[in-house]
Amino acid sequence: MSSPEYTQTQDPGLDELVVGGPVKTRTVTLTENQAQGEISRGAILGYDGTNYASVHQTGAHTAATSRAVLAQETADPSGGDIDVLVYDEADLNEEKLSTGGTVTVDQCREALRAVGIHLKKPVSA
Repeated sequence: MSSPEYTQTQDPGLDELVVGGPVKTRTVTLTENQAQGEISRGAILGYDGTNYASVHQTGAHTAATSRAVLAQETADPSGGDIDVLVYDEADLNEEKLSTGGTVTVDQCREALRAVGIHLKKPVSA
């Protein structure tokens, strides 16, 4: 079961994915998916009321269920459910996010905004 504990960071190191703070992270359980394989930092995760998994065009984890973004470098749930660190609230660079299948980041935008994840376009100086 996913832990409801939150960690708040004022300065997350501001890399290319995180473009502002404060940032809230927490640990959730990523559902086993043998077809999915490894996913990387910035993967958008959907929540179906029970499980977190990479968002897809069809099934329980669609763009409309987007609720978190993978914060750790990689995760591979192909061998079973695993606990992962996710961004629960943050300002993130939309160009560094990824989805599964044919779902676009833009299709996830409103669902993510509703939970406090705001997608930003990078600005050149």
